[in-house]
Amino acid sequence: MNIFEMMRTGELHPMWFAFGIQAIALGALCFLLARSKNRNYKLAILAGAIPMLNYLSVLYYIGVPKLEKTSPDSSNNS
Repeated sequence: MNIFEMMRTGELHPMWFAFGIQAIALGALCFLLARSKNRNYKLAILAGAIPMLNYLSVLYYIGVPKLEKTSPDSSNNS
């Protein structure tokens, strides 16, 4: 039985389907934003997949500044 048939018969509430699609879409968006800004992308996926927190996560990753990559051998030699 496919998902749309389950929603039509009432076995699956349409809101759960919408939450699933929303979690995937906003989790992917948080991942892309975190990766482009050199942030922890695993945390971004987790925060983007939690309902009601994912909108705040997207706003955070839009507004947070980009981190500069530092190499391990660049210490303060001055």
